[in-house]
Amino acid sequence: MSKTEICEAEEVDSFSRDRGSHLDAAIADNKKRPKRHKYQWRAFLWLAIPLAFLLVFSYYPPIKAFFDSFTDTRFNSATKGYETVFVGVSNYAEIFQDPVFWVCVKNVVIFTLFGMVFGNLMTIFLAELLYNLKSKKLSAFFRVLFIVPILVPSLVILLIWKYVMFGSTGLMNSIVTAMGGEPQLWYWSSVDAVGKFAILFTNFPWVAGTSFLIYLAGLQGISNSVVEAAKLDHCSVWKRIWKIDIPLIMPQLKYFLVMGVIGGFQNFDLQLIVVGAETDATNVLGLYLYDRAFGSGYVAPEGMLIRPRFGYASAVGMIILVITLILTVLNMSLNREKKPKKVKAGKGTKA
Repeated sequence: MSKTEICEAEEVDSFSRDRGSHLDAAIADNKKRPKRHKYQWRAFLWLAIPLAFLLVFSYYPPIKAFFDSFTDTRFNSATKGYETVFVGVSNYAEIFQDPVFWVCVKNVVIFTLFGMVFGNLMTIFLAELLYNLKSKKLSAFFRVLFIVPILVPSLVILLIWKYVMFGSTGLMNSIVTAMGGEPQLWYWSSVDAVGKFAILFTNFPWVAGTSFLIYLAGLQGISNSVVEAAKLDHCSVWKRIWKIDIPLIMPQLKYFLVMGVIGGFQNFDLQLIVVGAETDATNVLGLYLYDRAFGSGYVAPEGMLIRPRFGYASAVGMIILVITLILTVLNMSLNREKKPKKVKAGKGTKA
């Protein structure tokens, strides 16, 4: 053998010995380590704590409400008190026959659609303005300016709208009287259009700080190469927004559409705080449920005190749950990304 062949053989032998020694060391180290399954119970223990809270506070209430929806509170003449009795689906039948319920459904649809369309539209519009702002200092200033309202409690903001904007001597009545009109009751108006306008106009310009930041972060995450390519193709601003920006922030938009549907059918804080009672112009399903459970409830036929109807309110809650679930699934299915179809290779083409 030549010297070159001898050297190559020694190098191969040295490499195999080193590799074998490292493999033996790894096997020995693995044997020393404790088996993972011996300590998996610790992970399950840590998961059991939040799971217990989740079951008690998130899953138990709707399950109990489902069973309570088939019960009602009735007066027992023998004990001179009220007791819970099983009534079957009579609560649901009574709800669907109640005209107030359908008024609430109509109002919820109007308020939810308006909030989803104009809320997302105004937020995306302002995020686009800030995204296209060239001055970094002005961009930081306006970003802080839109975030500051988050620090103010929502209750304070609603009270400002109730007394300062739509109060009897508020700004809106001052504008109406200056234009020659008569002062309005706004939230408490008997005119359906006036009450709805007051509810819809509240929180103008309908821009939430959190959603604004999320949309802005989505726009800032767009690659500069995509923007530069649009400029080279002489793409106008509106065309770029519609063809590039909106599709690229579609995940954020889908999230806020789903949350808008859920919040629109569940929220009633605005009506409860600024109106305080059920009116045909402003009543919603959440307030309808709350009033049956904790408010005026139901006037008992026996002429006694007004009693709450927790079973009836639970049935309303189940209806809201089903409507919200159906609309959420429908929204997600319509906005689901379509996967490109695979083209099958023909006889004369290469796969």
